[in-house]
Formats: sequence, C-alpha cells, structure tokens
Amino acid sequence: MIVVWFLAWREIRHGRVRFGLTALLVGLVAFLVFMLTGLAVGLGDAGVSGLRRLPADVVVYAAGSEKTLSRSSLPAADGARIAAVPGVSSVQPIGQTMAQAKGPGASLPVALMGVEPSAPFAAPGLGRGGIVLDRTLEGKARPGDVLTVQPGGVRLTVAGFADLGSLQHTAVAQVPLDEWRRVQPSAVGAYLVTTSGDARGISAAVPGTDAVTKSEAVEAVPGYSAETGTLNLIRGFLLAVTALLTGTVFWIFTMQKEPSLAVLRATGARARLLVGSYLVQVALTTVLGVAVGLAFVAGIGAAMPAGTFSLPGGSAALSAVLLGALALGSSAASLRRLLTVDPLLSLGRNA
Repeated sequence: MIVVWFLAWREIRHGRVRFGLTALLVGLVAFLVFMLTGLAVGLGDAGVSGLRRLPADVVVYAAGSEKTLSRSSLPAADGARIAAVPGVSSVQPIGQTMAQAKGPGASLPVALMGVEPSAPFAAPGLGRGGIVLDRTLEGKARPGDVLTVQPGGVRLTVAGFADLGSLQHTAVAQVPLDEWRRVQPSAVGAYLVTTSGDARGISAAVPGTDAVTKSEAVEAVPGYSAETGTLNLIRGFLLAVTALLTGTVFWIFTMQKEPSLAVLRATGARARLLVGSYLVQVALTTVLGVAVGLAFVAGIGAAMPAGTFSLPGGSAALSAVLLGALALGSSAASLRRLLTVDPLLSLGRNA
C-alpha cells in the first residue's frame, strides 16, 4: 500500500500542473452541482416549508380545490364528521390565503394562516390575538406595530415572531382563525388530521372533501414540483458531465504515460500496483476538486438572500459522494489499458 501511495504521489508531483488543472475542472463542475443542489433545496423550502412544519398525517381539502390551501373552503361541521372516521385521533381546522400587510415601515406580502390559538402548532403569543410573523420579517416590522391586512382592511397588532416558514416563496403569518375569517369569509379552509387510517377513507366518509397525505399536499403546492424538477434535471446533467470529463481526461493521461507503464511492467511491477496508483490519483484529484467547489459554494451561499439557498450537510455529502463515485466509475474505462500495456514498449516497440 505504501508503494502505491508513493508511486501515485510521485507522479502527481511530477505532473502537478496537469493534475491541478484537472482538479480545477472537477471543482468547477462540482461548484455548479453544489450550487444547484443548494438552490433546489432552498427554493423548495421557500415554497413549502410552512406546510411541512404543520403536524399532520393527512390534509383534508375541499373537493375541486386542486389540493391548494388558499383555494379550499370547507364548512365547520365537517370537522366533527372527520373526527368520527375510524382511526382519526386529531382534527385541527386551518385557513390560508395570500395577503398584504401594510405597516408603518413597509408593505409585507404574507401567506396568512388562520389557526386555533389552542392548536399544538400555534405560534407562541397567538393566544393574545393579533398577528405572529415569520422571523424573516423581523427587520420589516416590530412587536406592537399595527398592520392593515388586505383584502378586508383588517387591522392587527404584531404579537411577535416565530419560525413559521413560507408558502409559495411568501413568509407565513399566523392569526387566530376568527381573525382570518374577517380577511377571508369562509368557515374553514382545510383540516389537518392525525390518523392511523388511510386518507381515502376520509374522502369516502365525508362527501365533498379531498383528503391526501402531507407529502402529496407538499408536492401539490403550485410551482414546487416544476422548480425542483427543473433544477434536479440540470443537476443530473452536470453529474453526467462530471463522469464524461473525468473519464476522458484520465483516459488521455493513461495513453500519454504508456511508455512509463511499460517500463514498470518490464521491471516486474504487478498490475495491481499500477491500478492502485491510478485509482489513488483519480481519488485525490476528485477529492481536491470537490473540496474546492464546496468551499466556493459555501462562501457564495452565505451571501445569498434568505430563502434562496440552503445546502444541508446531508445534501452536500450526497452530492459529494455522487461526484466521487461517478469520477471513479468513469475512470475505470482506462483500467483495461493499464492491465494490457505491453512491456516490450519499453524497448521501443510500437504499440
């Protein structure tokens, strides 16, 4: 193993410019992969994090609302009917509409969410009435400010801030359900249900409803699937480019050093020594390139606006593993030339 590392490192030192440029190329592609991963996660969270944070197994919408909270309207009596369905253990009413909150300093677009103050997911301070804003709006309003919410012209006092997330790239604001009804004349928008049963059972038991799992509700948020799908498609294309780039570069490297490999084979070097040295070179070059790409993304991502870019450790690790695996896999195409190099090339024989 020591010999493998010595041989690999010696060749990298001898061709430091060549390997450095290859690592830089891998780093540029890795930068794009990490950037698109962060954008896909960040934009996805900005579109659905307010819904993801609601504790529910099933979301019950009005039939025909296209699984969208702001388009759904259900009668209050449906809550008791849903609670009577076998397996249901909790039913919480909720309402949501897109609104504009005008205050002393700014006009704030909000995804206005009406909830019962006693609900387990109600923001702290909601029991005192008023409106609780997501923390991303802290610099634009202060506790005690009076906001005029349109439509409806309802005046509400800012009760505080909490981590409420966002919907359709708009910060969530919670108000008591009674106050929400003043903005959006409707009994209830939808119901959040905790159940051990199936969502279809609720739809069958309560006519006029469309019950779906929370994951299905998240996927149905307008724009979410299109945004994340497009970015992930581009990300997959870049991963394919990484494989092609790395495989081609190391194929050329292998062809260029065939005379040196022939000398090593003629002097008794085993094939596994050459293969091991080659794989170490690929691994070191890829790791360096991925590290450079990740470092650049971390710096740029920190300067991007909130709600645009997010690269959790798990997503970054998965992208790095995919990049490394594709680089090693594509470079395996050169192994056949390593294993079949003719030792007589060292005596000047043509390939």
